[in-house]
Amino acid sequence: MSRDLIFLTGASSDIGMTLIRRLAAAPEPPRILAHCHSSAARIEELRDQLSAGDSLVPLPCDFRSENDVRDLADSIIREFGCPNAVVHLPGLKLVYERFTKFDWGHFETDLAVQLRSAVILLRRFLPAMAKMPSSRVVFLLSSVTRGTPPKFLSMYNIVKFAQLGLMRSLASEYGGTGITVNAVSAGMVDTRFLENVPDLVKEMSAAASPKGRNATPQDVVSAIEFLLSPAAGYIHGIELPVTGGAVY
Repeated sequence: MSRDLIFLTGASSDIGMTLIRRLAAAPEPPRILAHCHSSAARIEELRDQLSAGDSLVPLPCDFRSENDVRDLADSIIREFGCPNAVVHLPGLKLVYERFTKFDWGHFETDLAVQLRSAVILLRRFLPAMAKMPSSRVVFLLSSVTRGTPPKFLSMYNIVKFAQLGLMRSLASEYGGTGITVNAVSAGMVDTRFLENVPDLVKEMSAAASPKGRNATPQDVVSAIEFLLSPAAGYIHGIELPVTGGAVY
């Protein structure tokens, strides 16, 4: 995408950092507004490594706070204008527990971080994005929304199904505009996000994949890049599975 303005939430995640590197390496790199929570230093270090200057802007914000998210959306419009692409990645680290240990506080926090933030931000951006000749929204979902969801991930499963409902609703409502709204539904990805998941679970996931391994951030980012590209201009309202063939 040529000198676009891309707003990337959850940018300090392993997938976010990988996406920034890939976008920055493009022949005509976009300007990237990189949301982070408490890891602005990680974004700043990457900016120095890439010699990105003001092409990579860290934007700290606590997505647990509704007011902070509203303020962030307003400040982006005021200082940078409306982005023509939004990639939504944030989420709490995975909690692998039986349903009887459902933690309502953790669930509400993750719902705020992953879903409410997207609603607030996109309500602010989409009216202007709809007037652009071409704009993109990409959600990072999960393969849990395809087929039978896994056991012991009830909090995570519910949040991802809610995000899927939002993605499909927006795709329906904005289908007649220049916006495309899509999602990447990844299988288990080897990142810091899995720090609280037992090693045996990760090993079983890798063994169950036809590819014999879990996904990497590079695998997921390749799919996101495609959905951001002009080549995906007629692709709308889909979940693109990145699962190594484990789920279709």
